[in-house]
Amino acid sequence: MSLEIDTIFRSRAHSRSVLFSALRVCVAEFRNYLRRRETNRALSRLNESELKDIGLQRTELGYSELHDDRFKLGPRRG
Repeated sequence: MSLEIDTIFRSRAHSRSVLFSALRVCVAEFRNYLRRRETNRALSRLNESELKDIGLQRTELGYSELHDDRFKLGPRRG
């Protein structure tokens, strides 16, 4: 192969590689979005008591972790 053909081939291969990498990232982000949406749907079906059992509470922006001591262990000493 001539140097020019080799350079063009490498350039096109690199462009395809970048395109496929970007496509993979987009697909992964879309899957994450669908997973988060499914999780939010499942959480929306739970009542306050059930959310508390798994350590969550509803907020204006979604859900957050409860910060009370659910197991009543008291402060750690060490």
